[in-house]
Amino acid sequence: MSDEAKYSLQTFARDAARVHCCRSNPNARRSPTVNLGDLTVAAWPLSTETVAALVATYPKRVPAKDVTIHNYHFFRGDFFVDSTILGALDPAPDDSNYFSMAYKPTLAHFAIDLTGDASTLTPTTRPPPHTFATVVYFFPSTCVGGAVTISDDDWTTTFEALDGCFLSFYSTCNVTVAPITSGHRSIAVYYAAYDLGESGWHDTVPKAWFAPRPLPSIQELQDVACHYDHEGSIGVAIGLETRSSTFDSLNGRDKAIVDRLLAADVFDIALVRTGDDDKKHTDANAALPETFHPLCGTPALVQEIYEQTPISEFAADTDEFEAPGCFLLVWPKAARVHILGYNRLIALLRANMDVDVLGFGSLHSVLTAAFRYFYPRPRDNDGRGSSLDGSGFQLQEPESPGPDRITSKMASLLYEHGDLRLIETFLDVHNQWADDETMANWIVAVLRRFGASIFQHRLQTANVSRSFVAQVVHLATAGDVVAQSIASDCIRLWWPRLMSNLLRKTVRDAPMQVCRMFDIETYMLTHPMDLTASMYLRRYLPEALVRKVAAYLVAPPVSLADALRGSAHLAGYLPAVIWPHRNALSHARAASCIEVATEYLCAPGGHIHFSTGHAPSLVYLALLTAGTPAFAKVDAAVQKLRRYAVFTSECAGLDTASLSTMEALVLNEYMQPKQPPT
Repeated sequence: MSDEAKYSLQTFARDAARVHCCRSNPNARRSPTVNLGDLTVAAWPLSTETVAALVATYPKRVPAKDVTIHNYHFFRGDFFVDSTILGALDPAPDDSNYFSMAYKPTLAHFAIDLTGDASTLTPTTRPPPHTFATVVYFFPSTCVGGAVTISDDDWTTTFEALDGCFLSFYSTCNVTVAPITSGHRSIAVYYAAYDLGESGWHDTVPKAWFAPRPLPSIQELQDVACHYDHEGSIGVAIGLETRSSTFDSLNGRDKAIVDRLLAADVFDIALVRTGDDDKKHTDANAALPETFHPLCGTPALVQEIYEQTPISEFAADTDEFEAPGCFLLVWPKAARVHILGYNRLIALLRANMDVDVLGFGSLHSVLTAAFRYFYPRPRDNDGRGSSLDGSGFQLQEPESPGPDRITSKMASLLYEHGDLRLIETFLDVHNQWADDETMANWIVAVLRRFGASIFQHRLQTANVSRSFVAQVVHLATAGDVVAQSIASDCIRLWWPRLMSNLLRKTVRDAPMQVCRMFDIETYMLTHPMDLTASMYLRRYLPEALVRKVAAYLVAPPVSLADALRGSAHLAGYLPAVIWPHRNALSHARAASCIEVATEYLCAPGGHIHFSTGHAPSLVYLALLTAGTPAFAKVDAAVQKLRRYAVFTSECAGLDTASLSTMEALVLNEYMQPKQPPT
């Protein structure tokens, strides 16, 4: 396994694709002239007389000190990314090619093999530092037989024809050679070592770089299946060495990979065949006698969706596999919920609350998987996540729920199921569950059913939306005791985050959001202390005195008006927000809001335009300042916008019955057509 701190399914696929040995293709340029002691060889294969002479002088092997190869380009140091000889053993492949390790070769010996002797292929002298592999060059020869087999545990590869080829393998591998039935074989054997200086590598070389990548343990695979990458594909493609149409016919490394995945018991495994017509066949799944491994128990519904969906929806880079050939498509069983899609999953669970239709073993396991794949936050508007092309699994999910339904549908199902532990898990993994009015109603119902103390910390630290809090305030104001308890315990803790989000992010429907914040602040100021303490004091003290006690004991929050000084655009909506409450506001609060709004809406040189949405606010600001010194400044700003229909329609819609005499005079003036300047 790799030394990476975070092992993933993609890491496993990459490691499984790493080879323990590789052969480079024959290259006609690599027929060098070689000095072997006092003998110079310029033509290959060696003659019988030359072989006899060399064997007489060097019975086992020709030491490196007696070998000179006259071809600079025959085999020299290089970067893995540029090497055809050792590139397949690259320990740190980087798709961007911004980094590549380098290696350097050192000749170990030259040998002539007459019988099929594996020892001729393995060096015996002391290796250079950081040696990781052996590289053998097979000169053109008269050899018949002598197949070379390189093995590493369950991974075995046999090479029949090697003349004119380089064979590279990790030093930890076992080498066996079949008998040579006639002729001989000439070979040059090299050490391959990491070149740290050329690579610019200053750290210790990881141990994993000196041997083939082992398959991960069962525990590691199970851990991998528990980690879902919301930005990546749900599965991976793992290339196979054998071209097999069934799982039963797999062998060697391929079989070992499948067996290890099966032993982990947390994956679905599909066998995919690329086209037999020398074309890559990944737009649709190949029809195979046995697509899914039967021991995985992949539900028929999941298989049906798989068969109708392009493979690229399940894993990236599937078009890189050569045709004809085979690869495995692997994803965690938990991803079955993702493949079904949010709407289909919810409908399926509602119809089968007591039946395990997805092979998870329990409803709890299904819902836990759903939490992982659809939360902590939806990947897109339908909560199922986008595929590589952004379409998602559209074949099985024609209609997508909105973001609110992503949360509320699941929440409703959990409430109906009534499992407290699942509800707690849902709140823990979904970092935006408190996102709208529906969820405010839901959490009040949950607390009423299961008790408030269990959820107090989760509520206080929740990432709440303004609409959620405004609904809690609405319920509390209407007399809901549970909502009052939530408001008492949480609103002061939520307020700084709500304010920060309002000022930091682009706000849609800004007037409504400012109005919600005003209502939340109003409730907070009206109920400044703990609900229990407040109720106790009201038993013995008049309301006015209770408020004075609360004001003394509880520090006032940062006011909305003061906070909006840093966001002039939002401050411009304050007059329209406070107008319906003008008679109930304290003088200080009303004055603060009017002051902040006037600073923005009537700023010298300001460019307030009807398109900013502030024209209605100017109407209310003028009425609020009527009869005060500030009115002249506001009126000057009003005159610039009186000609716009949005201004006159706002004036026409006002309830004149509630206006004071001064306010009515101002409004009447604004309702008159503006006279052109004389």
